[in-house]
Amino acid sequence: MRWTFEELKELGLGFVSGSTNQKFKTILNESNIKEIEKQLLNEEITNSFKDGKYKTYITINEIVLYRTYGLTPSGKAGAKQLGAFATTEFAESRIDVKMRLALNPQWKNALYIEEKIIVPKDVVINVGIVAPVKLLSGTILKGGADQILLPFDWPEEWVVGYRFVTSEPLMDYPKYQKEKPSEIRQK
Repeated sequence: MRWTFEELKELGLGFVSGSTNQKFKTILNESNIKEIEKQLLNEEITNSFKDGKYKTYITINEIVLYRTYGLTPSGKAGAKQLGAFATTEFAESRIDVKMRLALNPQWKNALYIEEKIIVPKDVVINVGIVAPVKLLSGTILKGGADQILLPFDWPEEWVVGYRFVTSEPLMDYPKYQKEKPSEIRQK
């Protein structure tokens, strides 16, 4: 018996990470951002961009970005809401976001909440590609997604919705809710 691609996709097989959000990701181009003089960033942040390369832009229209975060069950470690980095791509699954954003498990990001962010016009951002990360095991998380460094202390008012990121791969654009969930992932 031969399976069609649609049947495999329905079963969660034949899925390629990044394939769903390629249809929906935010495209950064001259219609929504304008390059300006490059901001000098510290070495640690610069190295988080692939090959240390990034450019500085000002938004000339609103742009939609996404940020995945979450604290561990103790509430003492992990990634908090309103962190510095975002991306143009929503998380298709927890493993997808871990791989394409090269999120090292040692950083304790629980990866279970995604916020949808609307960045207004006239905001300075730094844009590049997520650099690969080598884990202690020697495994390489490839990265490769767009990485946006948001301004320090960006306001929570930019967040327009939240959702839980699951292990199951998404096959369509996710639904977001207005109500903010707890940052602490339950056991």
